[in-house]
Amino acid sequence: MQPAAETSKTQRVVIVDDHEMVAMLFRELIESLPGYAVVGRAANCAEALRICGPLNPDLVMLDLVLPDSSGLTLLRQIRATCPAARVLVCSGNLNGPLIRNALLAGATGIIGKAVSLDVLKAAIHSVSAGRSFLCAQTSEAVRLMVHTEPVVPASMPALSRREQTVLRHLAAGLSSKEIAAKLGLSYYTVSNFRSKLSKKTGLRRAVQLSRYAASIGLIDEPLEPGLPG
Repeated sequence: MQPAAETSKTQRVVIVDDHEMVAMLFRELIESLPGYAVVGRAANCAEALRICGPLNPDLVMLDLVLPDSSGLTLLRQIRATCPAARVLVCSGNLNGPLIRNALLAGATGIIGKAVSLDVLKAAIHSVSAGRSFLCAQTSEAVRLMVHTEPVVPASMPALSRREQTVLRHLAAGLSSKEIAAKLGLSYYTVSNFRSKLSKKTGLRRAVQLSRYAASIGLIDEPLEPGLPG
């Protein structure tokens, strides 16, 4: 099968990323490829849903960490609204459970933002042609997840709304410093919440907390700032 760039149809691309510089670099790269055109860009989930229906893109480049809702929920909504669209997840915060859930939600390809330009181009061509694509980072995360037994508490402890919010951000791959910036809290406050989560669940590693968040359904919920503790 030939890459999409070699077919006669122009591949219509929508970029969903809240970082303007990243979105601009993606646009420049995509429009340098023969047979591709960027037809829209959204900085959040609401904008993405508003433009994807009318634009009916062939390819959506999607960051999973967005300011107003869950990228996984958006992924499912895009697949329902534009079933013919291929979705290439390109995110800087990836872990095993998040990758697994993205694949289950309908992503055709998943890559980290640290990949080389050659890998990014290969991912765009493969996903546009309907072929799955995982970069080395995501392939290794999947391998480790498959070969590592999940460790979760026998029963679910009671978590405050703030603890649930912090846990969802941890599951999305954000560091304590990044979570503090998003929630308008100090780094030490977030570290304290993380310490409480570890004590309540008995889990200390980020990947264990991510698996736990996925197992209780928190990973798909909107990442809401400003929740009371």
